[in-house]
Amino acid sequence: MRRMFRDIAGVTAVEFALVAPVFMMFMFLIIDGARVVWTYQTLQEVAASSARCAALGSTGCKTSSEVKDYAVARAAATGVKLTTGAVTLTPATTCSLVAGMTRVTIASSYQGATTKLLPSSISTLTTESCFPTAS
Repeated sequence: MRRMFRDIAGVTAVEFALVAPVFMMFMFLIIDGARVVWTYQTLQEVAASSARCAALGSTGCKTSSEVKDYAVARAAATGVKLTTGAVTLTPATTCSLVAGMTRVTIASSYQGATTKLLPSSISTLTTESCFPTAS
């Protein structure tokens, strides 16, 4: 019996079995956290470019539905799924106490790998951007 307690063969495998699940969980949390930040940054860029397009009245951004389609296409080009229902256009509004602005708000649902497994408060990513309306 003493010989069995002094035998150290397999200790590394047991230690790895104890540490590996925790290590992998942290790795996946870091990766999913980076995905959340990347998706939010992409939505922010889409909102800014859509607000600019709408405010300037560029070709393809003359109506509300065209602006929403522009935002969906811009998001799809970067790999983010977005629906027209997630995009809200508010022309001739006030942003940060400045009148005469065009606002685009995007509220998109987000579901990452870890939000399915762990309780998370991140279920919707919301961003908005304003651009001065062209005269």
